Amino acid sequence: MSAPISGNKHSWAAGKKLVLCSGISAMDYISLVRQFPERKAHCALGYWQRSGAASNNCTVLRQLGVPCEFFGMLSSLPMYRLLADDMRSRGIHIEHCPSCAQAPPFSSVILAKSTRTRTIVSCSSECPHVSIEHFRQLDLKLYGWLHMDGICFETTRAMMQQVAAFNEGHDTDKIILSLELGQQLELMWPLVDFCDYVFCSRKLALEQHWPTPEFACAQMDEQLRRRRGLNLKRPIVIFRWGAQGAGILEQTGKYSLAAAYKPRKMVDALGAGDTFTAAFIYAIYVRERPLAVAVDFASRLASHKCTKRGLDHVADILRAPRL
Repeated sequence: MSAPISGNKHSWAAGKKLVLCSGISAMDYISLVRQFPERKAHCALGYWQRSGAASNNCTVLRQLGVPCEFFGMLSSLPMYRLLADDMRSRGIHIEHCPSCAQAPPFSSVILAKSTRTRTIVSCSSECPHVSIEHFRQLDLKLYGWLHMDGICFETTRAMMQQVAAFNEGHDTDKIILSLELGQQLELMWPLVDFCDYVFCSRKLALEQHWPTPEFACAQMDEQLRRRRGLNLKRPIVIFRWGAQGAGILEQTGKYSLAAAYKPRKMVDALGAGDTFTAAFIYAIYVRERPLAVAVDFASRLASHKCTKRGLDHVADILRAPRL
């Protein structure tokens, strides 16, 4: 997939069902300063951007020409309607999202140019999550891939159980199910039983005192082998590990390490992990590439994302160079 692609990127997804990403849509305010911390920092550049893993996944998928839908709670407060407006303008389906009169999650991100570091101050929100009743209103026949954030365990498990029941009743056109396992591993672990793919971060691994991708995959393999029960899925597990690449644990227990790609110029790493996940879904689901090729492409796109701010440029890597 490293070769330039001929033809329109949207043509690759022709005939594919929607990819649904369930999770949170949040807001970040970015401040670019020369140095931080200091007593009085001057902001050289400030801007807001829509964030949240599932929200970012949808943005990248649309950049790659994939039909997709965001499923999560949206705020009806006037100042936050721009989140929904931004998704609509990009062609992201949001018609099944419920709304509430609470503010969404919000973060202040301070980027320091001198040290190339970032400081994130997250503001918790009383905005509720979607419920299983909201999910039951979806027509699952419309979707080919469901990607879920491991946020609210009971609701996510109920949603996954409904997808599993749907798949049992369909010999073909089964829905592929993937999970972002970002926190609370012990609590969220039962969700793994329903998944085809599980994405994990380096942060999650280090919280478990798993120091390397190989060690993390070995621990996951051990836990997967210890499970007891009927009809438990054995997912492919991928650990995103930044500059060290990505650890891959296949269904057979085989481990491999995919190389990382150093950005030509490091500008902005916000959303790189979400870009990786969306690019992987694109490579597997839309382009039907082998696992190793899909991970390699995801690593390339995550690296390319870091060369500019935001996510609007990520699909540039698919364009053939001008001659």
